[in-house]
Amino acid sequence: MNFERSNVGEHAAHWRAVLNKPEPAAAERKLTQAERIAAWSARNREDEANKGTQTRAAVEQTRRHLHIPGATYTVGAERYAADGSRWKRVA
Repeated sequence: MNFERSNVGEHAAHWRAVLNKPEPAAAERKLTQAERIAAWSARNREDEANKGTQTRAAVEQTRRHLHIPGATYTVGAERYAADGSRWKRVA
């Protein structure tokens, strides 16, 4: 049996029969990176369209409670760190 590009399918079928192997299942096509990004972007746009917008007061209150950079505070005020120690604001 000579292996040529023209009859590779025949040879594969022959050896599948000889070795008692099942027919290969048709594999699902994987999405390309561009398709995955487009689907992700569409989902995010949909989610953002469905969300209500926050008011300025709600954003400022959230900043104060989370103690993140940009939060409103006074220099010299104390706050608690994650380990429970107290820190004085210096800048």
